[in-house]
Amino acid sequence: MFNDKTSPKKPMIITEAKSEHYDQIASFLNENNQIHRHLDWFGTLDWLGYQPYLLLIKDKKINAVLCATPENDKSAWIRTFVAKKNLPLEETWQRLLDKAINKLKENGINLLAALALHSWFEGLLSSSGFKHRQNIVVLEWGGKLPSDAPINPDIEIRPMNLADLPEVHDLDKIAFQPLWQNSLAGLTKAYEQPGISTVAVCQGIIVGYQISTSMTIYGHLARLAVNPDYQRRGIASALVYDLLRQFDQQGFWRVTVNTQSDNSPSLKLYNTFGFERTGEEIPVYKLNL
Repeated sequence: MFNDKTSPKKPMIITEAKSEHYDQIASFLNENNQIHRHLDWFGTLDWLGYQPYLLLIKDKKINAVLCATPENDKSAWIRTFVAKKNLPLEETWQRLLDKAINKLKENGINLLAALALHSWFEGLLSSSGFKHRQNIVVLEWGGKLPSDAPINPDIEIRPMNLADLPEVHDLDKIAFQPLWQNSLAGLTKAYEQPGISTVAVCQGIIVGYQISTSMTIYGHLARLAVNPDYQRRGIASALVYDLLRQFDQQGFWRVTVNTQSDNSPSLKLYNTFGFERTGEEIPVYKLNL
C-alpha cells in the first residue's frame, strides 16, 4: 500500500486521466504544487485522451499527475509531473513512473526522456535510472548579417502554408532521430504560433524548412531541418539567412535558437551567423525501456 504520511489508512489509487477529469486537473495544476512541464507546444490539458496520462487519487482528489505520452511509435517524453508538496516525492514519482513505463512498453516504446528543468526533478530522474546524455544549449544572434547571402539557384525559399505541413512532417521524420521528431500535430501547433515559417523548395519538392516564433521584438528559431539527401548544398544557411533578414527588417533586437550540445553541424551553422551561447543549458536525461 502507498505510504501516505498524512493518512496511511486511506489508500491512494492510480487511474488513467480522461476527458471528465479536465476541470479537476486544471484546478490541481493551479495549486501550489511541485510541477515539471515539458518544453513543447502543448499544455498539460492538451494531452487528455492520450496515454500514459496517470492520476494518483485519494478521497476522489488528485494528489499527483504524470503524463508521458509518446511523440511517435519509438520514444516518449515526460510531459508533466505534478505532486502535492506534502507527499513523499520520490515514492510518488516512482509509483507513477513504473505504471507509465509498463504502458509505454506495451505500446512498443523503447526510450523515455525528460528535460531536467529543476534541480528537484533532476534528482528524481537520477534516482530512477535516467542517465544524463546531453544538454540543450541556448544561442543568441549578435544582430549582424553575413555580407554575402547564401545562394543556391536551384532552391526557392518561400512562406510555408498549411497545405505544406504533411510534406514537412515527412521531411521531419527523416531529418531527425525519433526522440527529436515532431508529430504532425506538434508541427501544426508550432506553425500556428505568431512568427515566420518558410520552406526550401527544389524542383517542386520541399527539401528544408524552418519554423520561428516571435513576440514583440523577440524572435526564436524553433525548428530547422533539411532532407539528408540535400544537405551540404547551403539550404540550411539559406533558410537561416532569409529568416534573420526578415527579423532584421522587422526591427527584432533579439533572436535565439536552441540545439543539442553534441550537435556539431548545427553549432557550426549558427556560429557562422554570429550566434553565441548564452550560458543557459538544459540537461537531457534518457531511460532505455
